[in-house]
Amino acid sequence: MTYLIILLSLFFNFQILGQDLGSELSKYAPFIQTLENFSNNIPHEKVYLHFDNTSYYQGDNIWFNCYVVTSGQHQLSPWSKTLYVELLNPGGEIVDKRILKIENGQCHGDFTLNRLPFYSGFYEIRAYTKYMLNFGDDVIFSRLLPVFDKPKTEGAFEEKNMMRYNRWGTGNFPMKRERPLTGKKVNLRFFPEGGNLIQGIASRVAFEATDENGNPIDVTGVVMDGNKQELRAISTMHEGRGAFTYMPAGAVGRRRDIAEVEYSGRKYQFDLPVALPQGMAMEVDNISHPDSIGITFRKSGDIPAELIGMVVLSGGKMQHYRFIWMKEERICFKMNKTQLPSGVSQIVLFNSEGEILCDRLIFTDNNDKRLDISAKTGKPTYYPHELVEMEFTVTDWETNPVNATFSLSVRDGANEVESGHNILTDLLLMSEIKGYVRNPSYYFEDNDSTRQATLDLLLMVQGWRRYSWKRMAGVEPFELKYFPEQGIETHGQIVAVNFRSRQIPKPNVDVGLLLQKRNEGDDTWISMIETFLTDDQGRFSFVSEVEDRWNMILTVSEKGKKKNHRILLDRVFNPQPGR
Repeated sequence: MTYLIILLSLFFNFQILGQDLGSELSKYAPFIQTLENFSNNIPHEKVYLHFDNTSYYQGDNIWFNCYVVTSGQHQLSPWSKTLYVELLNPGGEIVDKRILKIENGQCHGDFTLNRLPFYSGFYEIRAYTKYMLNFGDDVIFSRLLPVFDKPKTEGAFEEKNMMRYNRWGTGNFPMKRERPLTGKKVNLRFFPEGGNLIQGIASRVAFEATDENGNPIDVTGVVMDGNKQELRAISTMHEGRGAFTYMPAGAVGRRRDIAEVEYSGRKYQFDLPVALPQGMAMEVDNISHPDSIGITFRKSGDIPAELIGMVVLSGGKMQHYRFIWMKEERICFKMNKTQLPSGVSQIVLFNSEGEILCDRLIFTDNNDKRLDISAKTGKPTYYPHELVEMEFTVTDWETNPVNATFSLSVRDGANEVESGHNILTDLLLMSEIKGYVRNPSYYFEDNDSTRQATLDLLLMVQGWRRYSWKRMAGVEPFELKYFPEQGIETHGQIVAVNFRSRQIPKPNVDVGLLLQKRNEGDDTWISMIETFLTDDQGRFSFVSEVEDRWNMILTVSEKGKKKNHRILLDRVFNPQPGR
């Protein structure tokens, strides 16, 4: 590993008393090398589904176009060739499923809302490649869609009736989702920037105010020390979120610092997080300058000088790293953000043991070269059921024409249910953070300082990181269970069951796969036959590039004779229902 001494000179005063710079740097080399290898050799995928509507009725078809992209530059993915799309009812049961063939990173499909027993409510559609499940269930695409009862009068789409739910949300129908916890009338959660409050160090603290059902509420109040002395005023800025800066006290025996807020004429008190007696704090300014990020690190005065590592992760890749000699109690510097990909990035400060000292999510939007799509109709108004002809023009940022494929949805604007989702919000933001965000398109409507500040607050409050530092840096083990599928895969194991009911793997036996499909227009059948010789563990694998519906028959033979061995198929890889 070659280290950039020019970069280090910005942070070293070269008076590392008694310290060997090379020895200190060598402690960080394994983490940087592992991050680099992970970035280059283990890519990530994302899925986005474009729906034909934002809400549906009983009996409707849900049409969708699928885009499978790389996590870094969001180019159409060349890796996985099979996509799983599932329809879940409000109780979390999978009621329909599609296995789709991905070609050039795209595919399409549909569901019909006619599965009995049907009940209205919020249905979930989720989509994923099997390869994506290596990184946890949270990385899959998921969208909740309102499904209403069929209108009593045909065509009366202003009717939006939905089944009444009990406190758990599904009436008398089965509930497989984790039941949500009901909070207090007013709830206040605190999120110190970087992760922790440190005694004697001023830190920025984001907070989120919600009601008993998790809905955002607006509050005003004050932060007070243990002696009820007011330290500063606080108020929410957007969607129940706000931020304030204060210095936790370090005196022994004092009561907890508290925040007192007012809502609907009543006052509520909440304890602030306990401040650590010593440690490091991070402050990130991603708003003041359009081309740079201001970063400040502070440490307790009794912590000796030490070398600290900092990396920036984005899109499953290490985008930047540097080393900082933390001799002073405060270090400030700027980082160029024009080289970061658009979307969410994670700044991680870590020590020589690979432990995270501080981390922070930021958002950058450096893609000022997006395509422009314009649409033109033949005339301004049309009669009902009249054929509409439209002309589309796609140009780049320099108005040059571009050849591209795209999907189009046409909806009834008068009765549309606003979703606040689009391909930008999902690929750049929602796929990187966990939890429900109301109207994510709000953060993309304008690029003014107010929108940037509210988006910065959102990322301070959301606690999930799509790309795990510990896995990427080798601090925690990572097992790659699934490789990108190249077709419809069938995996399994052949076992024999002895008199004690033990399953014994059968190596070197022949497994036959027969696929059959009735030919359209006549009674003939199309057949495909493949064979596989099991390995030492009795395992087999087939990859079939087929479309539509086929019948599959598996047989086992040994030395040309059929055997009644047991065939165990690997089928259990469905994610758990979301909340």
